Amino acid sequence: MARNKIDYGIDLGTTNSAIARMENGSPVIKKSDTLKDTVPSCVGFNKKQATTAGDAAMNTFKADKLRALKNPSLSPTNTFIEFKRTMGTDKLYQSSNLNRSLTSEELSAEILKKLKSLVTDENIQSIVITVPAKFTINQKDATSRAAKLAGFKHCELLQEPIAASMAYER
Repeated sequence: MARNKIDYGIDLGTTNSAIARMENGSPVIKKSDTLKDTVPSCVGFNKKQATTAGDAAMNTFKADKLRALKNPSLSPTNTFIEFKRTMGTDKLYQSSNLNRSLTSEELSAEILKKLKSLVTDENIQSIVITVPAKFTINQKDATSRAAKLAGFKHCELLQEPIAASMAYER
């Protein structure tokens, strides 16, 4: 059986996410549009139904929280964080700007798309995504679905402790 070449590795985190690849035997993290190693795992939808992810969405999230503190009667936020915690469940996130609910997979796919957009010099087809060791089959399946929604043709999942141990393999 032929193995697909993995183009990039992704840490799809609860709080932050990152994308990297091996270059000349060393891992190289792709910098975000704000020149950081990580992207906040935050997704938002504005009134024009445009999607934001990463730092822009996190800035909106923080501003929404401040406004809500000053005026609790304001409409709920259309930015979401920590959705990875509900991967593989039937939890939905209501977006009044989109007039629909979104699944954790759909929100995670937006983070994956954001990470994919950081790579401008090639078309990424195959990735490996690290997942927590305690992830259930449902959570792993949901992560795979998120990768497909983000447009990746092939996705391998690797438990985080295994990925960490591979870094020290000699």
